[in-house]
Amino acid sequence: MSAHTQVVRPAGAGHETLWVLLAAAGVLALAALVIGVRAKTEAAAALATHQVDARTQLNAAEQGVHADLLVAAEEIEALRDSEQAMPTVKALRDMGLPPFSAGPEARARGAHEWRATPQGNDLAYVGRSAEPQVAGSFLLRLPATAGKDAAGHAHDDAVEIWIQREGSVTWPEGINEPALVRQGWRQVITRYDAGVTRQGAAH
Repeated sequence: MSAHTQVVRPAGAGHETLWVLLAAAGVLALAALVIGVRAKTEAAAALATHQVDARTQLNAAEQGVHADLLVAAEEIEALRDSEQAMPTVKALRDMGLPPFSAGPEARARGAHEWRATPQGNDLAYVGRSAEPQVAGSFLLRLPATAGKDAAGHAHDDAVEIWIQREGSVTWPEGINEPALVRQGWRQVITRYDAGVTRQGAAH
């Protein structure tokens, strides 16, 4: 007699593996969904009603103006500290400093008309949009004099950027926070989550 070996496979082994994999994928998808929803909810809750997120609530043209203003703020503060006076809009335009300089890029981002508006110890550079359907009006507010701490050392000053999209396109009557909020201006906040390596800051 010849002996032979017969292999008996468990019934449904392949189907069981498939169901286990599908179940694991479902759990991972559900976990990702819950984490995503919670993160968005927390991010939305972190903003005040008069604030907007620079990364998610500005269009491309507005993000360009906002980025230019962040760079311009550093240059303006350097000029203020070295010359003991705030530079005029004309001086910034003559320097070719965006977004104050004229050109095709400025026209493509709303063709803003800029003017300086002082109030108390602060000064704002206000850009009134000529094409509000492209980009809202912007306001860059910063102290007119360099800040000093108790020891007399210079310290970083708070720079704020605001945007106005609602209602008629007008110059602000006041540049302090209550006045801006009352007139429909909203502060642009730059926030960085765990996926961004740079340090978060509010502007």
